[in-house]
Amino acid sequence: MADFARPRGTYDIKPSETPAWQAVEDLARTLFSHYHFEEMRTPIFEHTEVFERGVGDTSDIVQKEMYTFVTRGEKSVTLRPEGTAGVVRAFVENKLYGGPLPAKLWYLGPMFRYEAPQAGRNRQFHQYGVEVIGSSDPRVDAEVIELGARFLLEAGVADARLELNSVGCPVCRAAHRAALIAHLAPIRGSLCADCQGRFEKNPLRILDCKKDRDRPEVKSSPRITEYLCADCQTQYSAVKHNLDVLGVSYVEDSTLVRGLDYYTQTTFEFVDDRIGAKSTLLAGGRYNGLVEQLGGPDMPGIGFAGGVERLLLARAVQEEEEGAAKIDAYIVTFGSDLTIFDASLRVLSLLRKAGVTADLDYAGRGVKAQMKTADRLGARVAVLLGDEEVANGAVTLRDLMTKEQNQVSEDACVEAVLALLSR
Repeated sequence: MADFARPRGTYDIKPSETPAWQAVEDLARTLFSHYHFEEMRTPIFEHTEVFERGVGDTSDIVQKEMYTFVTRGEKSVTLRPEGTAGVVRAFVENKLYGGPLPAKLWYLGPMFRYEAPQAGRNRQFHQYGVEVIGSSDPRVDAEVIELGARFLLEAGVADARLELNSVGCPVCRAAHRAALIAHLAPIRGSLCADCQGRFEKNPLRILDCKKDRDRPEVKSSPRITEYLCADCQTQYSAVKHNLDVLGVSYVEDSTLVRGLDYYTQTTFEFVDDRIGAKSTLLAGGRYNGLVEQLGGPDMPGIGFAGGVERLLLARAVQEEEEGAAKIDAYIVTFGSDLTIFDASLRVLSLLRKAGVTADLDYAGRGVKAQMKTADRLGARVAVLLGDEEVANGAVTLRDLMTKEQNQVSEDACVEAVLALLSR
């Protein structure tokens, strides 16, 4: 019999769910543009060599997880498993290195990996990401990390933990590699098959192995931070200083090496332990040799990527945990005009800047469900945004205590909300 069900590891985004997705997409477009990033769109599939060369043939992605097939022209192509390699390939192929530098690019779209499906991990998933190519300035590292922190916060995830490390450069990695091989040599034969293959080629990846990383011998391995050369140590210290200046808190984790071979120096992850084993919401780092590996000039780069699915999952978990947490105002969206979501973000930002504790719905629920959430959160004011309001450049304010409501211009919204709260 024909099987008409969706393939395992994929899912349908239903009409009731699409507003939450659109809100994330709109936030990406708006926030990334404020940081002077321009959108790059690349093919969903690339020649397989792009990922083998870029991601690294010792990574789990290349070894186990890629959807690769041979075309009628007998070319091997692969559905993109991540975004950076394709963006860098496009940067090189289109000679963007000949224009203003650094190039600041962002992307958003579906990715594909053959993995065992579970919460926060699907075979087709969606990522947003940014890349800065052409600068090794540690202030760029701090800007990229701060942008990731702000994106998560404005998307409604307040408690993600930033973990930070440096994995050095080829100069200091050589000394660390020798020490790591000497340390792990006595247990080489008992390592998993993948790690035995990585032992000589890229032993640093053993520290990130799902099977072996918790073994006492692996956990006690020499840390790369103990072997950083003077340049990498200076760079890492400057990144931390700049994060301190920007007010971005972090936890140093000397075991953080990430799962892709192209990383150098700064690596980082934003983690939310509440969403389960797959707790990384957004992650990235430097890849100073990747442009050259893909045929371009020797040029540094840094970026991050985050999963839309995990972001929405974290948001839902946080909302559930917040329970009866009190807020001043709750924005309720409805209608067919997609600019409603732009308006909701503008109004939310204005209210928060005025000291109003405010939130909105990111799950794409109906008006009734949103109003119930406003009541559960103890909101005094519901800020209603529908087709009529957007057309009039206005919002409707509903006093949830007296049930009175009136429409005011978007510009007058903050003053009107503050007046209601002062009663």
